[in-house]
Amino acid sequence: MRFPSVVLLGLTLGLGGCTFVSTLKATTVSYRVPADAGDTALIRIVSQGSVRGVPYSDCIDWRKPGSGVMVKPHRGIAHPKFRSLGIPMSAETDRMRRQEGFGANELKLPANRPFALMFYNSEPGQLENFRAVCEQSVSFVPEAGATYQLVFLQDQQCTALLRKIDEHGQMQAEPVGLHSSDYCSPDARIRDR
Repeated sequence: MRFPSVVLLGLTLGLGGCTFVSTLKATTVSYRVPADAGDTALIRIVSQGSVRGVPYSDCIDWRKPGSGVMVKPHRGIAHPKFRSLGIPMSAETDRMRRQEGFGANELKLPANRPFALMFYNSEPGQLENFRAVCEQSVSFVPEAGATYQLVFLQDQQCTALLRKIDEHGQMQAEPVGLHSSDYCSPDARIRDR
């Protein structure tokens, strides 16, 4: 009687450990450009919260190679870290990225293949003991050689805005289409909680 109970306990703890490791990876490991990326695009992400990415995917699964954290918001840091690839930046974007609770980075994305992103932020709610949560998953296919700016905001609509930017750092008027995304499987969702 005792042996099956010990085995069952061991399996339960082992599976729980797998879920923990997957969740830990999703929140601590930095995004990496895949070694086989070939053509790339550049993106500046300015976010009022954290952003994680999954290359070669139009859905979310943190077990996929290269997936990880792209932007973390800075809170209480006078001079936040900013990974720059030399993309020209407008004064408006520079002010936005330096605001409390925002974060930004410039990154390379593999081109001509889908790329999924998940944005998450939580702010104090209007009522005591409540929080306003904004979580959104999107995907798009970056064009080779293009330069983009993606802005995630926790506003009334939980906004995600992707636009190409010109050589002066100005966002072009026409937004780039983002597609709503979700977890790749129920198993991927379980591993993210």
